[in-house]
Amino acid sequence: MRWKAMKQIPELTINWHVLEACNYDCYFCYAKYSQKSRFSHDFENVLRALSALNSKKLDFQSGSAQVGSIRVNFAGGEPFLAKDLGPAISLASNLGLRPSFISNGSLITDEFIKEYGPMISVAGFSIDSFAAGVNDEIGRKDNRGRQVSLDRFKQIFSLFREVSPKTLLKINTVVCRENADADLTDPLGELSPDRWKALRVIPIHGAEGHEISDEQFKAFLERHRRVAGHVVHEDNDHMHRSYLMLDPEGCFYQREGSGYIKSESVAKVGAAKALQSVEFDAQTFLTRY
Repeated sequence: MRWKAMKQIPELTINWHVLEACNYDCYFCYAKYSQKSRFSHDFENVLRALSALNSKKLDFQSGSAQVGSIRVNFAGGEPFLAKDLGPAISLASNLGLRPSFISNGSLITDEFIKEYGPMISVAGFSIDSFAAGVNDEIGRKDNRGRQVSLDRFKQIFSLFREVSPKTLLKINTVVCRENADADLTDPLGELSPDRWKALRVIPIHGAEGHEISDEQFKAFLERHRRVAGHVVHEDNDHMHRSYLMLDPEGCFYQREGSGYIKSESVAKVGAAKALQSVEFDAQTFLTRY
């Protein structure tokens, strides 16, 4: 269905999954290490192509949108495994893009925060539980069993607030069978993120049989109604076609049924043309912000 009028999108977020490798093994993650990344070879060309989208009218399959700024969200796998993540963030900022990331937090260093923190618009962290046993069951640990403690996350958040007070601090929580009955209100209060997103687990790519019921998801959200800040919750239906995703080679892709629709690389054909290859639900995207 085409939009009746042109959409106004103040900031369009493009999630660039720069690699599929991860040092954790969360069972619900789609990244299963099958694709070798060329991120370190191509990031300059991809970022320059994306910067051409700033303040442009873009044509999607469902209609047109006037876009303000472009936020490039570096994701994975685990983006901090990419050796050139820092230089890519610096280049993105210099090109007028708004760089951000989503990470499990295990590889970020104080030195990285001090050097690149002021360039980062949103620092996102995937945190499903603060209980070691629950994280063990989910697979949110490295191959030596190490996890990121609440105290370490408090240090990370505190340092970001010190060196880059304008950086928005965000937590993503996948609500799954293992944590559906948990109450994270107190530790979330200690971290006090600017934004907390609770996402219902999608029963694909290893998460089959781990789905939760509508009642469980609603109960989880109700249990956390006192969490301060901007709280967003996403059911499975809210996620479909409302995220713009780039693969490691800079191709837009979208999950459709049991497979994927994929564009040509933005570095080859330009980002505006590549965007026309995938469906995008701008209305659902806008409700997220």
